[in-house]
Amino acid sequence: MTNQDSSTTPRRSLIIANWKLNGGIDLMCNSIASLVGKEFDTDIAVCPPYIYIRDMLSLLHHSEVKIGSQNVSKFESGAYTGETSAEMLKKVGCSLCLIGHSERRQMFRENNISCNIKVKNALTHGLIPVLCIGENLEEKDAGITKDIIFRQLDEGLNAIDTTTGELCVAYEPIWAIGTGKSAVPDEAQSVHKFIRECITEKFGNDFAQRTRILYGGSVSRENACELLDKADIDGLLVGGASLDPAHFLQICTQCELK
Repeated sequence: MTNQDSSTTPRRSLIIANWKLNGGIDLMCNSIASLVGKEFDTDIAVCPPYIYIRDMLSLLHHSEVKIGSQNVSKFESGAYTGETSAEMLKKVGCSLCLIGHSERRQMFRENNISCNIKVKNALTHGLIPVLCIGENLEEKDAGITKDIIFRQLDEGLNAIDTTTGELCVAYEPIWAIGTGKSAVPDEAQSVHKFIRECITEKFGNDFAQRTRILYGGSVSRENACELLDKADIDGLLVGGASLDPAHFLQICTQCELK
């Protein structure tokens, strides 16, 4: 499935499974079994816990499924225990990395400035950064969603080099993550359109039209296709539903029927 502006090449949809701190050998094997050998018109990526990245890469070596990281260090190297750099992830075979997921912003105090450093590191080393942004329920109810989104984009994408690689943005309203309460498609489209307008103002129309903007937040097989029907929703960041291989496969395949 592709979304497009009339003056540009169609944007190919991207569906990312974010396993978070879940999984094991059974999930890994079942997920691989459900994805391997399948041909998708949509780009598919899986972000497992770090410990399974190399195994997933090995087992999906002949598949078009991409492997990503749930995070990346803002440091290049040095005495930073527990950190993993963009260069390391790229060398091991990762294609993309999530940056600034709301859970990391809340639990590990990540902010727009640290996310900006991570985005730059990812681009420098050939990873696709997936910058996660979104408002909480209090901000939504106060009517300042666009103010929050603008600040996250303005600071998170400050002075990036748009010639070095591909960028993705994932709009994940915090009030929808893990709650079963997804944004209605028209509501999500309105925010996605605003995100593209912000990127256009900052980097120009060509880059904005090439940038894939994903939606995340209680994505399921029930709402995936309706979300992807919207002009500025170019893919999905799937959390809980991605832990059920059959459910995730249904999301991937249903989207191709649209």
